Amino acid sequence: MSWFLKSAAITLLTLAPPPRVNAFLRAAPAAVSRRPSRREAESSSDTSGAAASRVVILGGGFGGLYTALRLAEFSKEQPVEITLVDSKDKFVFLPLLYELTTGQAPLDEVAPTFDSLLANTNVKFMQGEVDGIDVGGNVVSVGGVDVPFDRCVVALGGEPLKDTVPGAAENALAFYTLEDAYQLQRELARLDTAPGDVRVVVVGGSYSGVELATSIASRLGSRAHLTLVERGDEVLGRSPPHNVESAKAALASAKVDCKCATSVLRVGAGEIVVCPNEDDSAATTLDADLVLWTAGSRPNAMLGGLAGVTCDAAGRLVVDNTLRVQSPEGRAAGGVVFALGDNAVLELGPLPPNAQVAFQQSEYAAWNVWASLNDEKPLAFRYTALGEMLTLGANDASVAGPQGLEALKLSGPLAAAARRLVYAARMPTSEQRVKAGVNWLQSPAKELLRLAQETRLNLKK
Repeated sequence: MSWFLKSAAITLLTLAPPPRVNAFLRAAPAAVSRRPSRREAESSSDTSGAAASRVVILGGGFGGLYTALRLAEFSKEQPVEITLVDSKDKFVFLPLLYELTTGQAPLDEVAPTFDSLLANTNVKFMQGEVDGIDVGGNVVSVGGVDVPFDRCVVALGGEPLKDTVPGAAENALAFYTLEDAYQLQRELARLDTAPGDVRVVVVGGSYSGVELATSIASRLGSRAHLTLVERGDEVLGRSPPHNVESAKAALASAKVDCKCATSVLRVGAGEIVVCPNEDDSAATTLDADLVLWTAGSRPNAMLGGLAGVTCDAAGRLVVDNTLRVQSPEGRAAGGVVFALGDNAVLELGPLPPNAQVAFQQSEYAAWNVWASLNDEKPLAFRYTALGEMLTLGANDASVAGPQGLEALKLSGPLAAAARRLVYAARMPTSEQRVKAGVNWLQSPAKELLRLAQETRLNLKK
């Protein structure tokens, strides 16, 4: 019974998080009787000259884009100008970046343009680099242009941490953006034509490192000699036991040499120097045709220069449980700036470093921004662990349920199908969900066609 109740509760929180429930009840006066807010009363008396509230959302990742879309839904009846700012023209569904790199998912599924996603909304897209935020003056500088706001949401994401190791920035390829995926595709194409075996070293044994290593091993086949370097005692140190076991089995099957409790001393052209933790005297030089860097990230560097806000030692904005950014005096910084995802840390402590956090926070950020403009009660954010999914190469994955639902375990092709189906449901718009679903349904047919072509070529040989 407890397993059933836990499953029901998680399903309910996933399909109907508290902000959506609040919005639904608010829009159903027959079900809930309430007095109109002061803002509604004022706007109902004179809507012709009402000035629209300006909300500027910085960053078009999971946190920023999903906040913008949800806020657009909450504010359909109010004059609100929503501007989404990002330096790129495309949203990237990061968990599927591995499939894009290895040709298992198309570009329009993994990285649709913001214009296409926002076409049927009242959200305006502005492409440009964020130069700074004047918290006191309620102005954001984007590419030298001042953009005023009444509320601002900071969701700029992070950036790879490569400058702590000599040579990493120059000689290692990060895997963090769409451009990184394109460059990796070019590198893999180069290795396809290289004579003999190829040597690839992946630095970082967390989610990205393990998923990248197994995906590349699947893509390159038996010619590849992969090494995974992890500073911790084992790969996936924060993952459920089922996913750890599945990942280790996949790495072993792909003959990936896992060097745990190992540090990187430097990265050179065609080589990487590693050593056991805290023992430089036992350094070893590994030849490498390609070095991939997934070891750590940090918040957007621009946040460190903001005045009137509080940052933690890692450079993240400190927020209260409603996701409002805090000032050095311990109160909301002007009451108008919110932050989430990689850019935020709750006063109560950090959350897991995964997309689930930003996805869930976007619901609360949207509601609390809307509530702050309409004299409604804000909602305290509560994170709900929904389990963990990993890709482990072509047609292979691992799925583990959250605490209390440990019996939910999937591996292999079934887990791979479940993972793609869940991500299809998580796409930002209904049109994108349909597109991802169609691609998911077509995947088995495409795989059969590929195998048939390979078989035909082998027969000709």
